[in-house]
Order: sequence, then C-alpha cells, then structure tokens
Amino acid sequence: MSLVRLIYVSRMTEACDTAAIQDILKVSRRNNPARDITGMLCYDPKYFMQCLEGPNNAVNDLYRDIARDIRHTQVTLLDYQEIEERAFGQWSMAFLRGDDLDTGLLRKFGGRGKFDPFMLSPGQARELVIDIVNQKREQLKDQIESRDR
Repeated sequence: MSLVRLIYVSRMTEACDTAAIQDILKVSRRNNPARDITGMLCYDPKYFMQCLEGPNNAVNDLYRDIARDIRHTQVTLLDYQEIEERAFGQWSMAFLRGDDLDTGLLRKFGGRGKFDPFMLSPGQARELVIDIVNQKREQLKDQIESRDR
C-alpha cells in the first residue's frame, strides 16, 4: 500500500463557525479510521491548514470532497508526496488553533510570527507539520484515537 501525505491550506468562509469546526472534527474522527486516514487540522479565524496521511486513493478521495466544501475557499494544495511513515499516525484528526502555535516556530517559516499558511512553500509546509507534531505531541496526547478501534 502506498502512503501519501497531503497538505493544503484554505481561507474560511462565513459558513464556517465554531459549531462547523466541531462538526468537521466529529465527522473526521468518526470516518477517518475506516479509511485508514490520519492527520491534523490547524485553524484560526481566517485560515485552515490540514495534513492528511494514508493510502493514496483514500486521501485523494477525501481531498476531492474537502475541495468542494463551502465552509472554505481558495483551497490550495501545498504538498503531496509518498511517505514511509506517518507523522500523525496516532490521530484520526489532531486539532490545533493557530494561536496554539509557538510564535518562534511561526517566525521560522514566515518571519512574522503569525499563522498564515498561504505564505508557506511546500518544503516549509512539510517542515512545519513535522515540527508541530514534535513540539505539540504532549498537548495533542488527549486527542489520540486508535485507528484499530
């Protein structure tokens, strides 16, 4: 089975509020284990950045559905590559707010210290995702959900 990591960014629309974010997480955490998809969603009041990992067909199908979702616009694929192992293998969908990210970490990738994923190159997006899981593993522990349930 070929595993891939897909990272995209988008801008939130008025159709996306706190209840919509909670619904996205609920549906992701319910459906992703059956698809063998793991990942992370990071958002702030303007942007989404999401990393999806799993079998290429499952990730591709999910991304196609995500791109049509009216809760965001300007869906932009930043990175797509085959991977040997998952960064978010323990999470059906980890969740962070942009203000949960360390400003030093954000400056490393954008210079301004603010979460703006549209400023990232594909390589920076990859590095940021890996740095997030390494730096925030403890914070994300309570979000771990087994894919084997």
